[in-house]
Amino acid sequence: MKGGVTLKAVILAGGKGTRLWPLSRERFSKQFIKLISDKSLLELTYERILDLVQPQDIITITNKEYFYFVKNITDKFSKDMSKNIILEPIGRNTAPAIALACNYILERLNADTDEEVFVFPSDHLIEPKEKFIEYMKNSLSAVRDGYIVTFGIKPTKPETGYGYIKVGENLGKYTKVERFVEKPSFETAEKYLKEGFYYWNSGIFAFKISTILEEFKKHAPEIYINLSKSYKEIIENFNSMPNISIDYAIMEKTDKVALVPMELIWSDLGSWNSFYEVREKDEYGNVVLGDVYTLDTKNSLIFSNKRLVSVIGIEDAIIIETDDAILISKRGKGQEVKKLLERLEEEKRNEIIFHTEVYRPWGMYKILEKNKDYIIRKLTINKGASLTYHLHRNRSEHWTVIKGNAEVIIDDRKYFVYEGESIFVPKGKKHQLINAGDTPLEIIEIQSGEILADEDIEIFTRDEEELEEKLR
Repeated sequence: MKGGVTLKAVILAGGKGTRLWPLSRERFSKQFIKLISDKSLLELTYERILDLVQPQDIITITNKEYFYFVKNITDKFSKDMSKNIILEPIGRNTAPAIALACNYILERLNADTDEEVFVFPSDHLIEPKEKFIEYMKNSLSAVRDGYIVTFGIKPTKPETGYGYIKVGENLGKYTKVERFVEKPSFETAEKYLKEGFYYWNSGIFAFKISTILEEFKKHAPEIYINLSKSYKEIIENFNSMPNISIDYAIMEKTDKVALVPMELIWSDLGSWNSFYEVREKDEYGNVVLGDVYTLDTKNSLIFSNKRLVSVIGIEDAIIIETDDAILISKRGKGQEVKKLLERLEEEKRNEIIFHTEVYRPWGMYKILEKNKDYIIRKLTINKGASLTYHLHRNRSEHWTVIKGNAEVIIDDRKYFVYEGESIFVPKGKKHQLINAGDTPLEIIEIQSGEILADEDIEIFTRDEEELEEKLR
């Protein structure tokens, strides 16, 4: 054995979760949103599993666009967690992601194939934490018996948005799995609820690495063949991996799958309907969040992100307000958001990709106003941070410091700009903005010119070495 067996946890944090649009966007997905409390779903996931494994034994797999979102959260818990962030070069679903994580654990963490691994989604609601951890620990007997464990949620209602698992022989703390079932019709879901042999598929797994490798070899050889390569080689050739879920690749084919049944509060928060179901209602059946006033309104979800939202005479509705988009839907039609986004994608609408607030390695910016002639943004640059040294061929920029102290470099000449002062950056000039103070630097930026797109940039120095290292 290499380093002795310890529990490892793999967190799948690369999903887009766009069915919660417009709050969730392609570049700021639901795992980073504070939907349930003042903490994001990813942060709540880490809090749960830190009662099960050590920080250095948590591996998070995500993508390049989400790296700094994930790192900002892992840094809150432990720098050791931030060291174990895997970046997929391209999304290839859960089977290749889990295979890549297993290779990382063996090679980079010097683990043995007897290592016991849990796999968790990053964006689920699970309560209470203590009961959940008890179920996880109970699953280890099945893991050590050579099973791949899946965790089933005892249904509380006929649900058509989840996959189901039918259980077979009861073996004590776990049962054998008879079969997996796709999302059913409402009538079929009612039948499953009455029969009592079906559980919701939670998407949580546990196994020994040796067991999962054997099943990849049997049922997904096109993935297994990559596992004999080095971690670097797998990353370099990751686009050749099949785009397939772990359920289709292994779980529905293997005879080594067991289920640990769980009775607790659980939701994958996969739609605004499921979000409504788990939130506390007022006396009229409404879930009201933010600056909202209602009159003669029942059984509705109303979410205000910034502005006052007033609702009169509405029933069974979903109303979600953000800075740049508003969703109004009949409750029960939440799964149709995906179809809406497909139409918006065809028309290349930027609202499905970015919020008006966009996070960057140096901090964030918020778009205050935008048209074809100019863009006004508020920049917040973190203490000790700076933008890259770059230029724009087709636009100029005007910066006004509203809080903090700025150091500005224009064509290798240095300027200091203090609160209430401004500086102009002509088009075609190399420039860099640096936070020269001990507090966050806040800037009002006005861009104007013939081309205002992000593509109009040439970078001469980079401040993303850490990100580049993760991609190697």
